[in-house]
Amino acid sequence: MSREERLLIVEDNPLIAAAIEKAGERLNMRADVATDGWEAIEKLRSEEYAAIVIDTDLPRHSGYGVITFLRQENGEDLTNVVLMTSADPAAVRHRTSEHLRVIDRTDEVDDIAAALIGTGRS
Repeated sequence: MSREERLLIVEDNPLIAAAIEKAGERLNMRADVATDGWEAIEKLRSEEYAAIVIDTDLPRHSGYGVITFLRQENGEDLTNVVLMTSADPAAVRHRTSEHLRVIDRTDEVDDIAAALIGTGRS
């Protein structure tokens, strides 16, 4: 039996967080939820995650701030990150990185699961 991988969900809307958690469960991932950017950074300092899903619009510290923290910690390697937005994904990708996986916040659970698979975790 393989060890369960960990997923960090950075989302302040409990319904969306629950949908992402369901997508992670389909992939045998155990989820932690942070409801703001500062809470996410604290979790990232103390735990390692196979995948991270971050909403761009968060209280207390935006998803972009979390991305900046991850870049400082990991350089440009953001292959395990999925950024969610209600804005135009192409514009967000241009603002952050051409290589960053960006999905629409209204995507279905199957689309979120597919994005998580694309993080390179197996």
